[in-house]
Amino acid sequence: LKSIAYYKYTTQFVNDLLENNWTFHNKSFHTLKVTGASLGGGLAIITGAQTRANAVAISGLNGMLSRHTFEPPVSEKQLNDRVFNVIPDRDIIAAIGGRARQFQQFQCRAKKSNLLGCHSMWRSACEAMYTCGSRDRSVICRCVEQYGYPKPIALGNKTFEEACQDEESRIKKMG
Repeated sequence: LKSIAYYKYTTQFVNDLLENNWTFHNKSFHTLKVTGASLGGGLAIITGAQTRANAVAISGLNGMLSRHTFEPPVSEKQLNDRVFNVIPDRDIIAAIGGRARQFQQFQCRAKKSNLLGCHSMWRSACEAMYTCGSRDRSVICRCVEQYGYPKPIALGNKTFEEACQDEESRIKKMG
């Protein structure tokens, strides 16, 4: 199991960045944050708890019940102080492991018959934009097209469909 304990690699990487004062474009990593979704969220949770980096997970496997199995073990305080997990309703994956204190429960509009429908980073992003608003940022086209969220009210002279086509073209040009 030690060879597949990926959290050891992510924790080592973050510790190297923080302890060796690495820089990127003359900026240090002293405020480094670790993020991930699903299994990556679980890795972020463990890594954040084991290092001085705060962690944000979307549908991450929680670490409260398994905290003593990690090397080094993780304390409840470390999880409570360093970890924030976004947990959609009915997300059976994110319900595993016991929650730390800092989490946000989101509504999930997937059909109740869809067992894994709420375990989606994209659906969670769509729910946040729909619930909280997107201000002047564009709404992710997939929110409407794949998940059935209502089309946003146009702020300019483009239709939602035109804005989505423009975004799709921009993404294709990036490669």
